[in-house]
Amino acid sequence: MNITIITQARTGSTRLPSKILKNIGEDNLLQIHLRRVKKSKLATKFIVATTINASDDIVQEIAIKEGFEVYRGSEHDVLDRYYQAAKKYKSDIIVRVTSDCPLVDSILIDQIIEAHILNKKDFTSNITKRTYPDGLDVEIFNFKVLEIAWLNATDKSDREHVTYYIWKNNNLFSKYEFVNEINYSNIRLTLDYIEDYQLFHTLILKLGYDKEWTEYVEYLYQNKHVLELNKIHIH
Repeated sequence: MNITIITQARTGSTRLPSKILKNIGEDNLLQIHLRRVKKSKLATKFIVATTINASDDIVQEIAIKEGFEVYRGSEHDVLDRYYQAAKKYKSDIIVRVTSDCPLVDSILIDQIIEAHILNKKDFTSNITKRTYPDGLDVEIFNFKVLEIAWLNATDKSDREHVTYYIWKNNNLFSKYEFVNEINYSNIRLTLDYIEDYQLFHTLILKLGYDKEWTEYVEYLYQNKHVLELNKIHIH
C-alpha cells in the first residue's frame, strides 16, 4: 500500500509574503515543516506539491534537498495539483498536510493513518471536529475519493481547497473524526500573520523543532505571554 504524504507549499502568500521561507535560526520554516513530516514511520512516499510559478523554484530546491519528490501544477486549482501528484506517484492513501503548519507532528500523523486504516473509512481528519491546535492539521483520504472530488468539483472554492468537496458531500463518503480527549482548539500554531511568526520564533528558539506537539502546548500554557502573541487571530 502506497501511503503518500503530500504537503502543499508556495511562496505566493498575500497576508505574509514568502512566509514559509522565513528563518528561525539557520533554518527556514519550510525546512522545519518538511523535516518533521519526514519522520513519519508509516508513510511510504513524501511529496511537495507546489506551483509552476518561477517564484516557487526555491520551494522545489528545498524539497529536493530534504528528500521529497516534487510535483508542480496549478497555483489556484490545488485539487488538480493534489490529484495529479497522487496519480503520478501511484498513491493508494493520501495524507494531506500544509506547509503553513511548521510544527505538524509525525507521531500524530501516524496515529491518524492507523485510525484511517483500522476504521476502513474514505476520509479521516482531525479538523472537521477540531480538538487539536490549529496548525496540527491532518487529512487522509483514499485515492478513489480524491478522484471523485477531482472529477466532480466545479465550484471555485472546491478547486482551491482540496477537501471542501469531500466535506460538503457527506452522503458520498464514509468519514472518521479523529479527536483528542482534551480540547486544545484555542491554540494557534499555524502561519498566516507576523504574530504567528513571532510565536514560532519564540517557541522554536526555546525548545527546538524536534519536540512532540504536546511539549509545545505545555510550554505555551506555562508561558502565557507567548500564548498571547497571536491571540488576536484565533477565531
